[in-house]
Amino acid sequence: MDVSEEANEQAVDRGHAADAEFRVDHATFTVPVEDIDERTTKLVDVVAKSVIPELLAKFDATFAGADPMLLHAGEEEIIRLAAIILGPDDGETISYLESLRERGLSLDLLHQELLEPTARHLGDLWNQDHLDFLDVTIGVARLQRMVHYFARLDQIPFYDELRRVLVVQTPGELHSFGITVIRRFLTAGGWNVHALPHMTVEQIEEAVSKEWFGVAGFSLASAVNLDQLTDAIAQVRKSSRNANIGIMVGGPAFTADPSLVQRVGADGMAVNGPSAVILAKKLLASHLSSAV
Repeated sequence: MDVSEEANEQAVDRGHAADAEFRVDHATFTVPVEDIDERTTKLVDVVAKSVIPELLAKFDATFAGADPMLLHAGEEEIIRLAAIILGPDDGETISYLESLRERGLSLDLLHQELLEPTARHLGDLWNQDHLDFLDVTIGVARLQRMVHYFARLDQIPFYDELRRVLVVQTPGELHSFGITVIRRFLTAGGWNVHALPHMTVEQIEEAVSKEWFGVAGFSLASAVNLDQLTDAIAQVRKSSRNANIGIMVGGPAFTADPSLVQRVGADGMAVNGPSAVILAKKLLASHLSSAV
């Protein structure tokens, strides 16, 4: 874009502004004005309405965004990652995830669309007797290592000592089988698990006020007890010695209606034991990493 300097100089000598002329490629735009302030206003208007649209049209290919499908992980990536982490070459896992990062996947998307779903997939294979507990444990341990790697948890002193989790059923519920399974996987994943059945809201509040926990997990079988869970989570956040405690939930009620996760004030949902291990580490890592 070229503006006539000579015209401007002549205008100054005459005490008023000359018409402004400028070019974009072979097109010439003229802004006939007599006042400098008015000329500036009109010039900005012409640039916004004529110049910028023409430049965008000319360089459309340059400004074109990446294929949105390349910025997400789907079933193909989940199955491939599961096969890699169950294979003999653990180093291939990092290479594969690095390639996805280079493709444009953010760390949050890696957690949400790949690491946690892969852990759920391993849990499903275990439930279907396609994998034994040892296979799933090894796979989940490798997924945890990926969370550790990408969250740079090696920069956080005493990180392993902070892997403390409280796992309870929602006050008022009678069945505790779900938290038994969750506890088994979390323990195998290297977590210090505090889990007691049939705790009241007051007992849960007392537990988090006396001991430091990085994460608290709640199971909910029926939406009938939704209000009790909402109250329990609010009390945990209020009384916890860890002001940034992560809250995860799971159980049939959330599987049937995932929107309840936000309603009760939780940070995330785990549908089975393996995914609970990855989600717990993600929640702890996100809170600790932000504090470094």
